[in-house]
Amino acid sequence: MATMLLSTHGTNGDVLPFVRIGRELAERGHDVVVMTHSWFADRIAAAGLRHVPIDTAEGYDRHLDDARRYMLDPLKDPDGVLALYRRNGLFELLADEVRMIEAHYRPGETVVVARHTSGVAALMAAELRGVPVALVSVTPHQYVSLPVLGNLFRRVLGQGYDDVFKAFGLRPVRDWVAYLTSAKTQLALWPEWFDAAGQPAPEHVVRCGFVLGDTAEGPAPDWAEPPVLITGGTGQVLHQRFYDVAARACRRIGRRALLVNRHPSFLPESLPDGVEWVPSAPFATVMPHVAAVVHHGGIGTLARALSSATPQVLLAHGVDRPDNAERLDRAGVATWLPVSHWTEDRAADHLSRALEDGGYRERIAPLAADAASEDSVRVVAEHVEALIGADAVMTRPDLRERLARLTPEQRTRLAAMARARRSV
Repeated sequence: MATMLLSTHGTNGDVLPFVRIGRELAERGHDVVVMTHSWFADRIAAAGLRHVPIDTAEGYDRHLDDARRYMLDPLKDPDGVLALYRRNGLFELLADEVRMIEAHYRPGETVVVARHTSGVAALMAAELRGVPVALVSVTPHQYVSLPVLGNLFRRVLGQGYDDVFKAFGLRPVRDWVAYLTSAKTQLALWPEWFDAAGQPAPEHVVRCGFVLGDTAEGPAPDWAEPPVLITGGTGQVLHQRFYDVAARACRRIGRRALLVNRHPSFLPESLPDGVEWVPSAPFATVMPHVAAVVHHGGIGTLARALSSATPQVLLAHGVDRPDNAERLDRAGVATWLPVSHWTEDRAADHLSRALEDGGYRERIAPLAADAASEDSVRVVAEHVEALIGADAVMTRPDLRERLARLTPEQRTRLAAMARARRSV
């Protein structure tokens, strides 16, 4: 038996897949500790796992409210992002997480499974102690956006990160893209077809398949007419018009709707007749029984809808949502609207076509079966177990190794830049 430390940050789509992975590892006989936000304590306890909270429930909600003003477009106000980090003590939290990992680490008996791009503490522990690390990406955008994120970490947040690294006796990071992809084991929680529908992840990343984290169940709904489900996820990084447009689209075509949102401040002043609001719902039970879902493009929501073969319309804006929506659209399993096209009429038209597509569920049956399969979580667990006893102090990749990891497109751009410099 090994100790598995699972470290993740964010909302349901970022945290609940880790809880599901943790449950699989616990069933295999391992001691599992989940390091994440206090708000998920009940879900972690229900899975029979130990929880090390990294904040308070009040602090988590305060941070979500604070972050929504900056995270839709962090480069629009870089000084605001830095102030957000300092105001919420995120650099101090990074140092605390390193110490948490060190406190639980037993050589040869511990593995850390960390969320890609936010798992900096895990990488630091690998440099300091040789802790084996598996980085887990929950959405392709975490690789697509790496150049932008690396620039943000270096040029905007660099001094804060430098101070934390120096406090632990580590060199400051100069190439964040290389650092954030330095773990030898990198696991992607999406399937090959979803990867191929957009910019693919690097070749060495293992595409495991979707891991459905929202496994909480409730009584099966008894609706005379299945409603349309409307949800913008559990976070607050959401366009203010999302729920208004979605609700009005349902009214336009005369369909009842169930609107699920735990942040009432996002709701319109008055909901149209036929639209019922609830703060939460067990999607594992509800999703198979709705006529269609209108959502924001979150990876957890789209995976659950796919597993239920539920028609999807995406009003996607910000972060990873447009990239997710494009992939579904290219694969022929959903349609979407960018925020510049958000009108009641357009959303209603997309929803009408989704509801009238009588062959949809049969057409996507193979993808639905794949999304609902438990094989993906077993693949993740097997790769994590392979790291038991693989302790070795992590060294940062040298220039040759970093060049070898470049995609063909990146190599082409780099060669063009080199030619341009030589011609000056």
